[in-house]
Amino acid sequence: MSDPTTGQPSSSSMRLIFEYNGDDVRLVSQQPVDMAITGYDLPQEMMPGYHVEVQDADDAVLSRVPVRADLSSTREVFPEQPGEPITRVAVPERSGAFTVVVPAPAHADHLALVRVTPAEGAGDRAEAAPFARERMQVTELGRYPLEGGTR
Repeated sequence: MSDPTTGQPSSSSMRLIFEYNGDDVRLVSQQPVDMAITGYDLPQEMMPGYHVEVQDADDAVLSRVPVRADLSSTREVFPEQPGEPITRVAVPERSGAFTVVVPAPAHADHLALVRVTPAEGAGDRAEAAPFARERMQVTELGRYPLEGGTR
């Protein structure tokens, strides 16, 4: 589904490539893609983990897409001998890259990389609705302007 006059994708999706080194996360590439992204509107429940939010100019969240990369400070180590357990070890400095494809409607303005964790004090109340919005804390790790596409 490309625009016949420009040859550019007419969809409203963006492929994003991030690189990270420790706590420094950089958005290194944004590319419009001819792809429909569905199912990432804002559900009533929030899942813990890292996410890329698409936000409008007023900071309203338009969509939240999970980051499928492991951004933790540990790595799995496989045993040398069969049958021994797989273990996790701390890494001195986290580094790597990850890709996320997000919906990018015309009114989208910027992106935010966020970490969603259970809020302190959620305790026993969380058992009834463990991932309810009011039981989660969202921490913004980075904000990036959304370029290209329909903007």
